[in-house]
Amino acid sequence: SARAAAQTQSPEGLMAKCRPGDLLEFVATGQYPTWAVYVGDFQVVHLHRAEIKNNFLTDVSQGKRGRIVNELYRYRALPPEVTVRNALDHVGAVDRELCWRNSECFAAWCRFGRREFKIGGEIRIGKQPYRLKLLFSEKKSHVLEFQSLEDVVMEKRRNDQIGKEAVMRELANHLNAT
Repeated sequence: SARAAAQTQSPEGLMAKCRPGDLLEFVATGQYPTWAVYVGDFQVVHLHRAEIKNNFLTDVSQGKRGRIVNELYRYRALPPEVTVRNALDHVGAVDRELCWRNSECFAAWCRFGRREFKIGGEIRIGKQPYRLKLLFSEKKSHVLEFQSLEDVVMEKRRNDQIGKEAVMRELANHLNAT
């Protein structure tokens, strides 16, 4: 979204603000966002192509703008040193050793330690306790409800990838059909 894009910074600008344990998100139009855990010394740990890697922030960003996204989830964060240890302890894990669907789930699990971020971490029982608020403008928003945190993450990432206009069109078509 335009509001989100306004808050992003160059990788160099981001490095000046990062503290160990921060969650970072790198964004580019038409692409899924990349999430990473800042572990200090200009390094991040992230899930990329079925492997947990430790790389320089500037390499992971691939020139994309980024932002600190510590406040995106309403869970109490673990202490920064625990977040960093959670991330570093998994460096080198591959394929079947992984229990996260994407970089966002891995990074968020490192910071919050919630099993809901892991694949199969919760059972869908028909209730919809999770909400994703889509902000289209100052006055216009829409709330979607989901059975699992994993479903919220997948929908949020899909929306980021297809862009705000496409999401608004989809929603308008859906609401007109019901």
